[in-house]
Amino acid sequence: MGFLAFATRIKLAAEAINAQRENESILIGRETVALIRNRVQNDKTNAEGQPFGQYSRALVPQWFFYNKALSLGADRKLHTGNWFVSYEEFRDMNNLNTGDINFTFSGDMWRNTGVTNVKNEGNSTTVTIGGQTTRAQNIQEWQEPRYGNILEANEEEKQMIYDAHTERINKIINTYLT
Repeated sequence: MGFLAFATRIKLAAEAINAQRENESILIGRETVALIRNRVQNDKTNAEGQPFGQYSRALVPQWFFYNKALSLGADRKLHTGNWFVSYEEFRDMNNLNTGDINFTFSGDMWRNTGVTNVKNEGNSTTVTIGGQTTRAQNIQEWQEPRYGNILEANEEEKQMIYDAHTERINKIINTYLT
């Protein structure tokens, strides 16, 4: 391959990468959320690898949980049980994890967490991840003062995202140069 053909192929590869930049950035954002969600829900740890803690055992009046049960059976247990109930007990009534905190009750917050903003400036695209609904945003904002940013990626997740991105970029380059 001559120099001119090589330069043309490099130009085409750069154009293809640039054309896919916004979609690639959105994919990176989605993958980041998926990795964080997996860690938080399954490992129950923050970006530093520390557990978030345990669900509250502080007793509150049962009416605090009215209309929040996930099933009729859980609602029945609540209404026929003790007048004072902890959040840990309420989670147990709903057949949910009562150990380490994983920020999952109905799953609504995680279902509605993803890319919330895409910003293109020059040759750069930035995506923001967070709550895609007001409810998901509120849940994350309510938790932040106590637990920090639960959507912060750890170093392993960042490396996985970087490696996947690099692989996709190399695939584009190889399409034009091989």
